[in-house]
Amino acid sequence: MRGKTKTGGRVASDWVLAGLTACVLGGSALMTGCRVDEGDVHRWESTQRGPEKLVAVVMHDKYAYPLRTEAALSLIRMRPRSGRRIGTELLTTALAEIPADARQQIVDLMTPELERQLKATAAPQGGGSGGPTPPDPSVPFKDATFAMLQHEPPLVTSDASKAALMSALTRWVQTDFETRLENPAQQFGIEQMIRFLGSASVRELPSLITESSSKIDRICGLISDQGDDGTKLAASQALVALAKKVDGQSWIDKQTPIVQDADNRSKQTVTAEQLRKQVLAYQDQELTKVFSAMKRVGGRPIVDFLLQFGSDPKNSAERRKTALAALEGRLDKNNLGDVDRIFAIAKDDTTPDDVRDIAFQRLGELPKDQLVGKLYTLFQNKNWKVRWVAASNVLKSITPKQVPEFFGHLPSTRIGMNEPLTYGGLIAQMAPAPGEPKARDLMTSYLTSGPIGARLTALGYFYQGKVSDKPVVESRSGDGSAIPKCEKDDNCGWTCDVTKAGTTETTESKTIATVGEFAKYCIEPSMVTP
Repeated sequence: MRGKTKTGGRVASDWVLAGLTACVLGGSALMTGCRVDEGDVHRWESTQRGPEKLVAVVMHDKYAYPLRTEAALSLIRMRPRSGRRIGTELLTTALAEIPADARQQIVDLMTPELERQLKATAAPQGGGSGGPTPPDPSVPFKDATFAMLQHEPPLVTSDASKAALMSALTRWVQTDFETRLENPAQQFGIEQMIRFLGSASVRELPSLITESSSKIDRICGLISDQGDDGTKLAASQALVALAKKVDGQSWIDKQTPIVQDADNRSKQTVTAEQLRKQVLAYQDQELTKVFSAMKRVGGRPIVDFLLQFGSDPKNSAERRKTALAALEGRLDKNNLGDVDRIFAIAKDDTTPDDVRDIAFQRLGELPKDQLVGKLYTLFQNKNWKVRWVAASNVLKSITPKQVPEFFGHLPSTRIGMNEPLTYGGLIAQMAPAPGEPKARDLMTSYLTSGPIGARLTALGYFYQGKVSDKPVVESRSGDGSAIPKCEKDDNCGWTCDVTKAGTTETTESKTIATVGEFAKYCIEPSMVTP
């Protein structure tokens, strides 16, 4: 009887052995012919040697099943010993060591009472009056029920009892969820139970996704991990409704006096404009929380909402970025409407650069056959930075064999210096497929021919490259082709730091006017790798 079980061990087994010898070694009721009644069982819940006597009753076949059942329930009810509830461990150990038919009889008789106890609701935080939260009387019964269900080997063998207890636990988890989620008295946490119970245990959680909830992220995490399609859809719809509410004027009207009252209590004097900014900052914070939860859940309602929110110029750039970031991994690659909507954000000349960057990140998640063709349409954008980001994404999606096509799309004007340096670096990282030209051979061939964008990119390939390649770059120092002109507002001027004449360490900025100067003053000095 000392064999270990999943919830028991040597300590529990020692209690069992002590209980079995109780009739011989001590205890008034057990000494007098071991005639035990329900009154004895209830009294032992609070006595020093009560646990071992209760275990003995559960395990000994001389007692009637109703009494053995009551002893099992008393093990669950009894007060903690040295601050620890040991009843669940003793109960599961005892049940594991008795014959299967006896165990089933006891568990089946326990089931109605366990169901009844699990229907109890948790007391509100602070008991509803701001004081300490009263204990949840159902927790010991919940822990014992779960321990029996997840025990190996199984302790609940009747299909009817198993179904009833699983249903009762599922209901318990979803009742007063937020209060019970943080209850430290539990031996088994809510997340552990939900993983065992499965999708049914989170089916009611979408109804908790409201403005008053403080556990939305954890609720959505559980729904994402365990929920079935219907539950995830309900959560997606609930999150959209919450986001619209937080983003509305009524939310601002409601929160403004609350924030003002907080300022007053902290004796902080603020102007009307300062108060407005405080409320907007709080609104940003709350929307960010909702968007974070949206990212975990996904779903068609969320994708549609985030695409609309991210494309709306009325929203701040920061909020639009957060919305588009929440779409990570959630776009439907087979839905051309999704692709077109995120592409429209990237293409729009009025889209702030930092918002566009996030839109390009989402485009980068799409299949290459959907992505490259659309990105090429951005190469003629009057904003060179748009082309820069689009072209960088193209180069991450193609191989050296397709680089000539890429060069064919580059313009001959309004090129920023960052472009050839970035493009050359990305081409240097390409691994050619069998039979394709090597990147270096391809770039060398473009140093002397091709459009200006291709020649500049070929030089950019050697930026921070090997010293042994310097002669290749030096051969282009005489190229007098003019650098593509930039408008003043383009912020794409061409300058490099060069050593000041008459010094060995002092540098000065030099404007680059030709391809040859780009090779001599920008590329060659960077080539220091052995």
